Amino acid sequence: MNPCQKQAVEAGGYVLISAGAGTGKTGVLTLHFASLVHHHGIRPDQIMAVTFTNKACQEMRGRLERLLAMPLKSFWIGTFHGLCLRILKNHPESIGRRPGFTILDTKDQSRLIGKILKDLGGKTHHSPSYVLNIISQWKQQEVLPGQVKHFHDPLVAMAYTRYQEELFEMNSLDFDDLLSSCLYLFSQNPEILALYQKQFRHILVDEYQDINAVQYKWLKFLAVQCEGLFCVGDEDQSIYGWRGADVQNMLRFQQDFPGSAVLRLEDNYRSTPHILSAASHLIAHNQSRYGKVLRTAQNYGEKVHIQGLWDTQEEALFVADCILKAKAQGRRLSEIAILMRTSAQSREFEERFLVCRIPYHIIGNINFYERQEIRDFLGYIRLVHNDCDNLAFERIINVPKRGLGSMSLEKIHTYAKLHGVSLEEGARLLSQEQKVSPQLVLFLSQVKKWRQQASALSPMNLALEILHSSGYQTALEAQGIEGQARLDNVKELVQAMEPFHSLEEFLEHVGLLLEIRSNPGEESVTLMTLHSAKGLEFDEVFLPGWEENLFPHSRCLEESGNKGLEEERRLAYVGITRARQKSTISFCWNRKTYHGTVSSSPSRFIQEIPGKDTIIHLSLDKKVKKEQAYLSKGTQGSQFSSSAKSSFYSNSGSESNLQSGFQAGQRVRHEVFGLATVIHQNGDQVKVRFDQSGEKILISRFLKNAVFLIATFLGMI
Repeated sequence: MNPCQKQAVEAGGYVLISAGAGTGKTGVLTLHFASLVHHHGIRPDQIMAVTFTNKACQEMRGRLERLLAMPLKSFWIGTFHGLCLRILKNHPESIGRRPGFTILDTKDQSRLIGKILKDLGGKTHHSPSYVLNIISQWKQQEVLPGQVKHFHDPLVAMAYTRYQEELFEMNSLDFDDLLSSCLYLFSQNPEILALYQKQFRHILVDEYQDINAVQYKWLKFLAVQCEGLFCVGDEDQSIYGWRGADVQNMLRFQQDFPGSAVLRLEDNYRSTPHILSAASHLIAHNQSRYGKVLRTAQNYGEKVHIQGLWDTQEEALFVADCILKAKAQGRRLSEIAILMRTSAQSREFEERFLVCRIPYHIIGNINFYERQEIRDFLGYIRLVHNDCDNLAFERIINVPKRGLGSMSLEKIHTYAKLHGVSLEEGARLLSQEQKVSPQLVLFLSQVKKWRQQASALSPMNLALEILHSSGYQTALEAQGIEGQARLDNVKELVQAMEPFHSLEEFLEHVGLLLEIRSNPGEESVTLMTLHSAKGLEFDEVFLPGWEENLFPHSRCLEESGNKGLEEERRLAYVGITRARQKSTISFCWNRKTYHGTVSSSPSRFIQEIPGKDTIIHLSLDKKVKKEQAYLSKGTQGSQFSSSAKSSFYSNSGSESNLQSGFQAGQRVRHEVFGLATVIHQNGDQVKVRFDQSGEKILISRFLKNAVFLIATFLGMI
């Protein structure tokens, strides 16, 4: 142990350990547990250790069993929910349940809420997952059924009431009830609370920055009389605000527990100096933190690479090339990760990796073209292209919900088989000869209309029409955060259709991609979102899509303002600190959306990383464009590669050749986009209007030490 770790392990009383990434915080918590037993005479059953995941719980228990040389299965080491369940099982009658009550899993919850919605007549308007997500949020905020009817959708409020009534009748609880019911138990039964307060002389909490309001309140109930409260966390890695975590719980620790101490762990054992310096300077722009500067005993390592690329296709190609080169130099694919802001970004990389035969796997999700919403929407495209595609018809006839369930489909099957036609044609014949659901008539009419439009619209515009008029977009939007993520994936699929001239061409492309499979047993690159990457580490990490509106994400800024910006910055910090040896950040000048191609600006987070820790490569390559400029940021001036110097650099070195400021109305020239007029300069940003390409924003930091021609060349930033 280093001196700071030793001080933390031996600390007594109420202590918060603010531990930076890679500083060994979980090990410190485990050693503190062992120290209480070995050196202070505390029995293991008098210590409660709380973790956030079952995996973390198992790892902690395994470490402690080796340190203490005794089995710990019966002791109080577990997740918040697991420990609450253990307490509730000892006192079921006090929470209105009978002994042997059950916990509903996600599928049972969905079936139950689906039945309730059907009874209330709202099944076609609200999906079970959407309603359960709202109910979960209410429970995490301690909002009871009777408290929501006046300020939310009455149907959802009624469903919440019925849901709780059904749980009571079934002698069941759901996952969120475990914490809220335990809070109720403690608040209504002081003698039971006193029993556990007396038992737990010491309480240890891991990942303290991630606790929500209910977990915080539960912890305070138990900790108010204990001899020691030992909490370990990193406020700079609090990235789950969207599911209730509140970094302020950690920041007000000393206020809530007077006389408590805050200790810092800043010695990192994972990453190189430049990676740590980049991360520390980036996160220093946040206000809601204790303040730490990560350091390492290493004195070597690469700078953080920042790569600007023409578009997302070039970005995927760049990453694939880097991976292939790293593999040729001996890097194991399992030690390489791509960490994305959104899951929709994976499509470009998956397609490129399949073509390049780079094995990959996705953590926290499934392959892009195998996601439910993608297969659903491809079903629409397949049916419009081929009216005999019975599998596509079966898949989408009731997606979104149209009241055309298994009985309707069985009737269509029978009729189609009787007449020897496809399911779609069978449904049309059936609707002509018998009275059928108006929803089926509407669906068949829409399919016919889309098929007619296929000859006049591009595949991408036709897909947009289907997305809107089918009701699929509205259905996904009604599913809350999860539905929005699925809709983002569908929009990514839609924009992927832009270069294709026909539905047939696009479907052939998808079919070929799906034919290329990686061997599940072989070593592979990891793809995941930044939210899924916390706690993991890799030798080499790629961080794509660092552009304004994507990262930080516009939705977070619109909904949460500066609070959302700080959480996005913490997410960037988590991404950078996953790398042991090499970290590469990339951004695109142009990003395709389902609205079309839009010009992008590098993320503000790139500007917040010091020049001494980075090497910037700015490329305009797009097959025919081969000009490329390389700029190494630094406090002593810019350094260019020899090829860039020969094309762009002025050998005179005169200060008159440097462009340090711009005036409104000034005419400038860009090597790619041509002539432009400066609109205004605001701090580090210069806004210009190109004669042919519209408005773009330049970052003056990239321009201040460059000759004018280079400045205009880089003006697309």
